[in-house]
Amino acid sequence: MSALSASALAGAATVVSQPRRRRVPHRAVRALLATVTAATVAVGLLPAPSQAQGLPGSISPEQIANGALGTISPESLSQLLYFGTLPGSSGSSMMGVANRLGFTPDMFAGSPPPAPQPNPLITETEVVARDVDGRYERWLIDSADMKRGITVEVYRATTPDAPFLYLLDGVGSELPSGFMQWGAAEQFADQNVNLVIPTGGQGSMWADWNEQDPVLGISKWESFITRDLPNLLEPEVSTNRNRGIGGISMGAGAALTMATRHPDLYKAVFGVSGCYSTDALGQILTRYTVESRGATLTNMWGEPGNEQWAAHDAMVGAENLRGKAIYLSSGTGVAGPGDWEDYDNDAANFVAGMALEQATGQCTRAADRRLRALGIPARIDHLPTGMHNWSYFSQQIPVAWNAVRGALR
Repeated sequence: MSALSASALAGAATVVSQPRRRRVPHRAVRALLATVTAATVAVGLLPAPSQAQGLPGSISPEQIANGALGTISPESLSQLLYFGTLPGSSGSSMMGVANRLGFTPDMFAGSPPPAPQPNPLITETEVVARDVDGRYERWLIDSADMKRGITVEVYRATTPDAPFLYLLDGVGSELPSGFMQWGAAEQFADQNVNLVIPTGGQGSMWADWNEQDPVLGISKWESFITRDLPNLLEPEVSTNRNRGIGGISMGAGAALTMATRHPDLYKAVFGVSGCYSTDALGQILTRYTVESRGATLTNMWGEPGNEQWAAHDAMVGAENLRGKAIYLSSGTGVAGPGDWEDYDNDAANFVAGMALEQATGQCTRAADRRLRALGIPARIDHLPTGMHNWSYFSQQIPVAWNAVRGALR
C-alpha cells in the first residue's frame, strides 16, 4: 500500500446518516439573481429599483439584483421559467440567458478542491485496501493513469451472481457519494444488484482529459470506469457480467456518453436531470460544470466544438443506444409544495435549483426527440415540477432502476 493510499483510506469517514445540502456560494446570490431579476424587470414581473435607492441612471444587472432582493418570492421566481418566450432568447433557458449576459462560472464557484498531487510511485492500477461495513465497502484503488488513489463505494448484493449497476455522481462527487447520503443502501437493500460508485471526480464530467489540470489533476475517469473497474473489481464481487450505468446531473450525461462510446459494456442506462449533448445548451452546462470547480475547460477536450467534443456527444452517438434499456427524467424547475421551505427561503440556492433543472429539462426533451427520430425505445418522464437537487434526484433513482433492471437479469 502506498503512503498516499494509506492516508486516503485512513481519512475516509463512515456513511453519514444526515445528507448535506450543497449551498451556492454568496457571490452566486449576486450573479444568478442579477440574471433573473434583470430579465424579470425587463418584462415587468418585478419592480425596478428606484433612483431613490441610490442606483445610478445606468443600472447594471448586479445593481438590479441588489435592489430587487426584497421583492423576490417563489411565485415571481417560478415565472422566470418562461425565459424562452422573451424576445431574442431563441427559446433559451435561464442558463442560456446568464451565458448571454456574460456571467461566468467562477461567480458560482465555491473554494476549488485541493489539487490532487500525482504520485509518481503509483505505476500499477491495483486494489490497495478495503474498508468493509456489512454490505457497504470502500475500495481504495491506485490508478496508474491518474497517479493517485481513488475511493470506490461498493454496495454488495446478497447473492454472488448479481449484476452490476455503476452510479455516477454530480459535480461535487463527494465521499460518501450523494447516492449513499440519500438512501441508496435502503433503496437497494432488497434489489439483486451490486452498486459501484466512484468518488472524487468533481467537475471532471467523468471523462478522460487531454491535459493535466492545475486544479483537478490528471483525469482519466472514462478509462477507469469502463476498463479498470470491470477488470479489477468485478471478478472479486460477482460471477455475473451484466452491467448497467446511470447517473444524476453531471453523472447522467456521462452515463449516456459512456453507454454510446462503449456499447458492448452496458445493457441498461439511465439519466436523471442530465444534459446529453456537448453542443449548444449542453456546451454551456459543460462549461459551467468544469469551470465552477476552478478547472480549465480546454484541458478537457480542447476548444469546444471540435471533433473530440462531438465524439463525447451522446446524441451524436445515440444509435449505439439501440437495444439497451433506457430511462431519462427531468423536472421543469417549477417548485413543488415545500420546496421554498426546503431551501430555507434561500433565494440564491432556490434560483440555482430552478435554472439548472429547467436547463436539464430542455436537454431531456431534446434527447427524447432524438431517440424518437431514430426509433429507439426509451422511457422518458417529463415531470411537471422538480428542482435540481438531491431531494428530487433521490425520488427518481428507484423509478429509473425499476425501468431498466429487467435488462440485467
